[in-house]
Amino acid sequence: MKVIVEEIETLVSRAGTHPIWGYVHCLRVFDLAEELARAERLDYDQEILRLSALLHDIGLYRAYSMREGADHTRRSVAVATRMLRDGDFPPHATRVVLDAIEHHPPGAPPGRSTEASLLKDAVALDYLGSVGLARVFAMVGLEEDVPDLAAAVRHAMSLRRTLPDLLYFDASRHLAHERVLEMDRFFAHLENSTANLKLL
Repeated sequence: MKVIVEEIETLVSRAGTHPIWGYVHCLRVFDLAEELARAERLDYDQEILRLSALLHDIGLYRAYSMREGADHTRRSVAVATRMLRDGDFPPHATRVVLDAIEHHPPGAPPGRSTEASLLKDAVALDYLGSVGLARVFAMVGLEEDVPDLAAAVRHAMSLRRTLPDLLYFDASRHLAHERVLEMDRFFAHLENSTANLKLL
């Protein structure tokens, strides 16, 4: 299993150059998921969790983002299925990885494993705090629904309001509280500097 994990990591590190969904996002998500597992004292499979983190957004990468048809989660599941099958990854472990990828978006139904729950909360947490703000501002001009700074602020405020209520673990909610406070301080300073966002 270790060889396929290393091969996929090498591929994602090369293909995942996107500033929002790329390889470094995957690394942060994996680190967050492991932090949550330690805080909650959970048993989990590290290789399954790492692969889930590496592959959860691969359907967004240029090499795999077929424009027609399914959303990025379905594309990510399809791409991951092919990669894991071609790498002879064990069938049971493959099912766990694919289930975690399928259920990772905030607001989607929960997955069936500890790894899926860890991935889901870690993905949501990466939208919060200073890192979350940096990711949202990186969307300006790259994502259709974030055409300018004002739209980015609205999007970040929406994430700040909705994501904490979707978290599963107590440790996740604790981290979210700290990150929300970071965001609130930022929004307060930004409003003071822009006549309540009118000068953005």
